[in-house]
Amino acid sequence: MIRKTSIVILIIFVLSFSVAYADGEFYKSATEYDYPPFSVTDEGVADGFSVDLLKAVAAEVGINISFKIDDWAIIKQELADGELDVLPLVGYTEERDEVYDFTAPYIIMHGNIFIRKGSPISTEDDLYGKQIVVMRGDNAQEYAELMNFTDTLILTDTYAEAFELLASGQYDAVLAQNLVGQLIIDDLGLDNLEPATSINEENQTVLRTNLKGFEHKLCFAVKEGDKELLAKLNEGLAIVSANGTYDELYKKWFPFLLDTTPTIWEALQSMLVVIIPVVIVLLVFAVLYTRRQVNIKKRELEASNDAILSMEAHLINKQKLESIGVLASGVAHEINNPINGIMNYGQIINDLAASQDGNLNESRENIEIYSKEIIQETKRVSTIVSNLLTFSRTDKSLSSKTDAETLIEGVLSLCSVLIKRNSISIELDIEKDLPQVKCRSQQIQQVLLNLLTNAKDALIIKYPIDDYNKKILISAHQHVAAEKKVVRITVEDNGSGIPIEAQKHIFEPFFTTKNRSDGTGLGLAISYSIMKDHGGFLSFETEEGQYTKFHIDLPLPQDE
Repeated sequence: MIRKTSIVILIIFVLSFSVAYADGEFYKSATEYDYPPFSVTDEGVADGFSVDLLKAVAAEVGINISFKIDDWAIIKQELADGELDVLPLVGYTEERDEVYDFTAPYIIMHGNIFIRKGSPISTEDDLYGKQIVVMRGDNAQEYAELMNFTDTLILTDTYAEAFELLASGQYDAVLAQNLVGQLIIDDLGLDNLEPATSINEENQTVLRTNLKGFEHKLCFAVKEGDKELLAKLNEGLAIVSANGTYDELYKKWFPFLLDTTPTIWEALQSMLVVIIPVVIVLLVFAVLYTRRQVNIKKRELEASNDAILSMEAHLINKQKLESIGVLASGVAHEINNPINGIMNYGQIINDLAASQDGNLNESRENIEIYSKEIIQETKRVSTIVSNLLTFSRTDKSLSSKTDAETLIEGVLSLCSVLIKRNSISIELDIEKDLPQVKCRSQQIQQVLLNLLTNAKDALIIKYPIDDYNKKILISAHQHVAAEKKVVRITVEDNGSGIPIEAQKHIFEPFFTTKNRSDGTGLGLAISYSIMKDHGGFLSFETEEGQYTKFHIDLPLPQDE
């Protein structure tokens, strides 16, 4: 009887795994005890912000993940040994990067000192020679050992244990992330503990002590070399960020960080009951339309039999979304100026209409002048929004004829404010009566936008923010390249140039000289591919520390 029962259980077990694998790839994960709100295990089930985020990402990319709960030091070692596939909550450090591969960070936190009330400890200088408690294997342990605060650290398996020891009167301090430490203090009712603070000597304000060098970039981590899973997780993070899932999880687990106080702008919205709602609707439509195109593109990729072409299209669209993110603040600033003008002219018209003094004909003339100004500013807003919608739309059109000046002006209408507010001047040198070229305008403008963004970054590296020597020159002329007539558009900056060792890798996918958080390394690789698809070429000239020129060569139609 026992043998039959065992066989039945084995069959059920095998069938359950078969179903799981049939629905998608299966990966093993784990979370640690008591690291709220990122890892919450009070009820014996893996939960918390980081766990929920990993589940949401897995659902978007079509994979299955199982979770277990164990001590941090254990699961960290199991990932390194390949017994686990992914961990949802790992702080990035250069040392850990040699053992694991990390996704882009999904949240950044700062560390602090937690002490008993009345303790004389206020800064990191006060920690030397003290008895310090940290969680075993956490970033705090690595930071404390790096700083060499003490010869003996007190290690605990969980942060809850560490804070309870400190509250009981043992040891001098706990090193932990600000948010995690405050939540544990509140949840356990440890009223005799508090974060360390110091006094700002300039204005005598009390400041919470943020430890220098103890910055916690939380990421998903996979075992070293698992590039396929890492790519899926990065793709899933981009999707949940775009579709609002990340925001919903943030509201669920961090309600205490949300600011619900009405802003001055919200109060002013009621004054413009026509113009502002129209602008907001257009912007919301642009975002929703872009999101819809992303979803459509995802379904097309899944249905495509040509994996190489599908991946290339996906990367182009992803890089375009990154470009839209870069443009967002500049476009918002550009729209804000005409809106302010509309508000001012509207108030003047309102004052004139309410006034009983003065010449009636003169008032009518003034009202007519201000009304025309309102119409002009409204058209300006409409043009900006139209350009943004055009750029964000997925390009399914065939190649059509256009001219270099139109391409350049379209890009500058979106990004000139972003460039100029960094004290960068833009100069144009466009040859008159250039022949038209045949291309997909959106894709060529995407290349131009990427080159302008890189030029801006190079200038910021070389010059201080308020230095007005920063210049970008955009030129367009006829040229002969490889015995073919082309229109050459050149983006030139007097920035930091490209290092010699980086020049041979500049067009390789995922190669970047920027920080992890500042770029993916896809921009130039995708731009090179776009130019190749157009039968053109993307090349550069540079001298490190002096300048960089990127040339876009667009072939002229055969009949030119």
